[in-house]
Amino acid sequence: MKRLNILLAVIAVLTLAAACLPAAPAPVAPAAPAEPAAAPVQHKALADNTITIAWIPKALNNPVFEIGKVGAEKKAAELTAAGPYKVEIVYTASVKSDIAEQTRVMEDVVAKGVDAIGVSCNDPTGCEDPIKKAVAAGVEVMTWDSDSPDSGRFTYLGVDNYEGGKAAADLLIKAMGDTGKVALLTGVPGAFNLEERIRGFKDGVKDMPGIQIVTTVACDDDINKGVQVVEETMQAYPDLSGWFFVGLWPLFADKGSMPLWEGATEAGNLKTVAFDTLPVELEYVKAGYLQGLVGQKYWGWGYDTVQMIYDKIVHGKTFESFTNSGMDLVDACNADVMAEMWEKQDFTITLPPLCD
Repeated sequence: MKRLNILLAVIAVLTLAAACLPAAPAPVAPAAPAEPAAAPVQHKALADNTITIAWIPKALNNPVFEIGKVGAEKKAAELTAAGPYKVEIVYTASVKSDIAEQTRVMEDVVAKGVDAIGVSCNDPTGCEDPIKKAVAAGVEVMTWDSDSPDSGRFTYLGVDNYEGGKAAADLLIKAMGDTGKVALLTGVPGAFNLEERIRGFKDGVKDMPGIQIVTTVACDDDINKGVQVVEETMQAYPDLSGWFFVGLWPLFADKGSMPLWEGATEAGNLKTVAFDTLPVELEYVKAGYLQGLVGQKYWGWGYDTVQMIYDKIVHGKTFESFTNSGMDLVDACNADVMAEMWEKQDFTITLPPLCD
């Protein structure tokens, strides 16, 4: 009996000791193998090693767009030569500035399978639907020169048109003083870029109570109509002191086409500033018919647009909603240098300051 009690006591002690021991660690599952890093997704436009870009101006009858076309083709050739992708430019537009026709042009290039579109919009609202359809079809779209802010385009490249309009106001005030009647000439009514220039100009003169904007006339981006409405305005306001040509349309006409405008200028009674810095305008500046110019980066409309589209498709680069191209201000003191830029096709030359 005594032995049994001793045995039971030993068992109890061993049981108690086992209960005090730490629990055995649970088996650890082997670590799952690391997932391989996802390969970057290649843009579908690169599947055939060719990037096709439709470069669409407002119309085919405007020489400033021809400069941009040359820039687009130059950049496409450079990118193609550098490889590994071939870049092709489709230059297409309606004959005249017309949003319905521009819509048809955009829909047509999307149907033909372009990879990207760079477009100068005739109307900001009218461009929304065709751009949205293009984006939905996987086409990269950016605007240049004239924007459609709510269209879904990935960026707008151009001059700050509002600031350009204010700069034009400063140039005109410098030339004519702070009193007098002023008229404005625009192109297609409603075009976003032109409306912004007008808004900037009006804000630029609003603190000059002596300056009265008597009328704004439109020429629908047509040279002959531009000549007509300028001369009609000169007839209606023979005491006009200043003009702001929001674009240069009538200046493409032969000299002598606007005798009332030319006569008032020659008499010293009329001062004019204009947007753009094309060679024909520079001749007018040097001859004393224009007192100031606000210039855009026409070459860059094509050259820079193609590079930006390429960077987005090939490198996945992102852009701010607005890409400011900058602007050039020209008067009699630096018109010769701007003319040299055109002659040499070298727009990297430094432009001297305006006259004091």
